[in-house]
Amino acid sequence: MRRLIAVSLAALFMLASSPATRAQEVEALACPEVAIADPSSAVLDEHLAQSLSQAHQLATGAGVMVAVIDTGVSLHPRLPHLIPGGDFVGAHQSPDVPGELIDCDGHGTIVAGIIASQGNPGTGWPYDGSSDPYIGVAPDSGIISIKQTSSYVRTREDSNVGTLSTLAESIHRALDSGAHVINISVVSCLPQSPDEAASFQPLTDALNRAELQGVIVVAAAGNLGQDCPVGSTVYPAHSDTVLSVSARFDSHTLAEYSMPGNQQILSAPSHIQAGLSPRGDGFASHMITTAGESPFEGTSFAAPVVSATAALLRQHFPFATPYEIRARIFNSIDPARGAIDPYLALTQEIYPTTPLVHEIALSVPTPPDDSPRERGILVTAIIVGLLAVLAVLMGLRRIHHHSAFQKASSSVIT
Repeated sequence: MRRLIAVSLAALFMLASSPATRAQEVEALACPEVAIADPSSAVLDEHLAQSLSQAHQLATGAGVMVAVIDTGVSLHPRLPHLIPGGDFVGAHQSPDVPGELIDCDGHGTIVAGIIASQGNPGTGWPYDGSSDPYIGVAPDSGIISIKQTSSYVRTREDSNVGTLSTLAESIHRALDSGAHVINISVVSCLPQSPDEAASFQPLTDALNRAELQGVIVVAAAGNLGQDCPVGSTVYPAHSDTVLSVSARFDSHTLAEYSMPGNQQILSAPSHIQAGLSPRGDGFASHMITTAGESPFEGTSFAAPVVSATAALLRQHFPFATPYEIRARIFNSIDPARGAIDPYLALTQEIYPTTPLVHEIALSVPTPPDDSPRERGILVTAIIVGLLAVLAVLMGLRRIHHHSAFQKASSSVIT
């Protein structure tokens, strides 16, 4: 069974309410066990492993906070920079540990480990053999755990747990907590686009706020299946400001269950052979549920690879806008399969693009032909000018004759 936590559709026509006023009547169900795994089995995709070995020489995510909106993130020694961000479920409580740091499902802990698990190079000298190859894509980044949903609770029909309303609230909580990147591996799959966009306004407002605050949002593209057939719209991966991540089966092939989106294909490995265990300090290969084994596979586990890459970029380019971060990621991927390449994203040259110039053709009426009239005016002006000159000459001639007559008369009278 592929692991992807879905957001309830009951919130499509519900407005967000504050945690203080929301009725949190939930019943915690028994948490599943985990299958213990050897961390040496956590073999990365060859292409990604090679890229990360180079990328970590430039950035490790230090100083960058990634909010994981999920099922919670359990405390683990490989996640030293884990902080609580909020619990919107209210189940599986502990008097000593915040609810968001208790992950019954195991989903959020695996996601967080992909992002920020620190490596284990071994201790002592000479080499004591205790090291393992497992390391996060951005191992020095911090994790803000926000518990938004869980499959192991029983709620009332009108409960607001695990809805689009609480997803919007969770995004606001992540922003208030200082997140630089937000990973959302919880999705809502609708059979078609809604007619009334206002029904989703709280989520739209939250995503717009993230964009304005310079925070990159990454979400799972969704898994095709009975609850998410072809033609469905997946939220929040539907948004143009959200990086929608598809699942890759291997280095060269997209997973057949990966939901096609409306963006350029962006993909990452999606099958986790071993990840941080939500129970204790070890590793797990899958959850053991009443329905059988539940492996860590799906677009849920591809999304954090891209979120962590965004964290590397945020550290390396601290003043880059979300648009610029997305451009670097899209410009670095393999166009055929959309494979993420963290090192290329960090090192490529981004040149400014020339805006498209749209030529506008205007239909201008032909002006009337005024040339005959203009020629008439010109001829008239010339004639008037000539007459004026002639008049001046005749006037001068009369004056000349009058002066000569006066001179002649004077010479006669003595």
